[in-house]
Amino acid sequence: MRLDPNPLFRRIIMPWYDSTPLCWLLLLFMVGLILFSVVGLVVALENPAYHRHQWVPWTLLAMSTGVGLSVSIRLYRRYHQQHKDMSEP
Repeated sequence: MRLDPNPLFRRIIMPWYDSTPLCWLLLLFMVGLILFSVVGLVVALENPAYHRHQWVPWTLLAMSTGVGLSVSIRLYRRYHQQHKDMSEP
């Protein structure tokens, strides 16, 4: 029996770097970076010698928040897509 080269129902193979456990790990790492940048901001605001270096924790905060939001949206869509697929007959 010949296999159909273009089957109608094909499962999407997800790359390892886009797997759900790795997304959760990345999200956890981003939360750690956000906390680290907040501590950096507190130190930079309290010490007058570091006032001109506030851009470093602000940049880290913005970048880690952006990546965290992106991964959160991806996980949210994936969760709802899986539950939508399960509810269909």
